[in-house]
Amino acid sequence: MTRGKISGIYSSILLGLKNVDGVKLIALGNRDGFLIGEEETDEMEMLALMSATLLRSAEIITNRLEKTGPKHVIVDFKGGKLVAASAGQKALISVVAAQDADLDNIITELTSTAEKIKEIL
Repeated sequence: MTRGKISGIYSSILLGLKNVDGVKLIALGNRDGFLIGEEETDEMEMLALMSATLLRSAEIITNRLEKTGPKHVIVDFKGGKLVAASAGQKALISVVAAQDADLDNIITELTSTAEKIKEIL
């Protein structure tokens, strides 16, 4: 399968998440923070890399406390919200949303999208 076809598959899976109200930016990356199937921009590259670090740190902490990993990590900042979630053992999805975005809707779609990505990786 060519890179263009693979990128198209990921883009179609991410489309539902991109269409949720308040979503500004999405990055699909591997667990080391390198982008998967997307045209790279500096912003997306940074988002994937930093989200991988956040998620890895949260996994270490929660595994020590509860013997289970986090469902997702949320960072609330002045300009909006960052939500990162694992998409299986090989990938993660990061979302930057507007400050007033409905996180319940975003997390619901993020969870569904992560399951789809997990199945194909």
